[in-house]
Amino acid sequence: MFGFGHHHKDQAPAASGPNQIFKIYCRASEDYCLAVRDGEVVLAPVNPKDETQHWLKDMRFSTTVKDEEGMPAFALVNKATGLAVKHSIGQSHPVKLVPFNPAYEDASVLWTESKDVGKGFRCIRMVNNTRLNFDALNGDKDHGGVHDGTTVVLWEWCKGDNQCWKIWPWAEAHAAVESGATMGNNAHAMGGGPPVHAVRIFCKAGEDYSLTARNGTVCLAPTNPRDDYQHWIKDMRHSNKIRDEEGYPAFAIVNKVTGECIKHSTGQGHPVKLVPYNPAYQDESVLWTESRDVGKGFRCVRMVNNIYLNFDAFHGDKAHGGVHDGTEVVLWKWCEGDNQRWKILPWCKHTSTLLISHDLCLHLCSDE
Repeated sequence: MFGFGHHHKDQAPAASGPNQIFKIYCRASEDYCLAVRDGEVVLAPVNPKDETQHWLKDMRFSTTVKDEEGMPAFALVNKATGLAVKHSIGQSHPVKLVPFNPAYEDASVLWTESKDVGKGFRCIRMVNNTRLNFDALNGDKDHGGVHDGTTVVLWEWCKGDNQCWKIWPWAEAHAAVESGATMGNNAHAMGGGPPVHAVRIFCKAGEDYSLTARNGTVCLAPTNPRDDYQHWIKDMRHSNKIRDEEGYPAFAIVNKVTGECIKHSTGQGHPVKLVPYNPAYQDESVLWTESRDVGKGFRCVRMVNNIYLNFDAFHGDKAHGGVHDGTEVVLWKWCEGDNQRWKILPWCKHTSTLLISHDLCLHLCSDE
């Protein structure tokens, strides 16, 4: 439920650093991005040299202010003007720009992102009214599409491409354009450190299946290296400070497309969850460790603060029929099952190739 943090004493995470400058654009036209023009928030042809198109995603209130779905709040502050995007007065009215005071917790300049609504895009909505979303006015195909100067208003969710948005670092965006890669809304969180590589996660019970994000859940799917939802980032930024009771280092598991990380379930038998990843905040509920080798290089993946609950491909053991497309991942006590033994391996550049159909080659990392 929405609420302010005056009753909390936890220190808010630091705002995004100066190297975290974002581009904001909608699915209706990825060649246009959010800009400030004549005191208004509009869409303009993408120009990385135009600093009115550069935005800071200020997360300082993210741990104390959340929307009714539990999504963390942030402010969108324009780099060139220092102005923050403010809620409009209601549906169909344009959002506004106001001076940003980082010392004051003002709900009218705080926003949240929804769950993934397709291909890493999300709704951007008021923190205290998730039914009103960013909308590129008349930017859908039926109304002529996005153009230079399209106004951004608030509107109820109509499932339009002009309501589906990405907030993405400029540096990451240009790297992706050059390489042909794609990265999700928050996967930029890996920035600011050494290069990261996508990993594949699979269990011994079904090595032809890989961990994927699907419809907001974590499950197993037939391995497909072309499916970026099966690509994960193993973020080790807290590994030096946080370890489990056996001394193994902690890490987060972040989906490459959605930018969401895997969160502990509510207990044994319950599925793990996906939540937005905030790399600036040390949240143990999204941190995991690997056990010692439990055979042929496989390990348990378990909660950092409760190593007795492990990743478990639900009913993925032979006695229950084995792994299938859509097998859920839950947490379970160690039962020595193959569905509890996991590997986290890079999607290798140097791979062995297995022909599985006339049209698709499956690249598998070879163990060394």
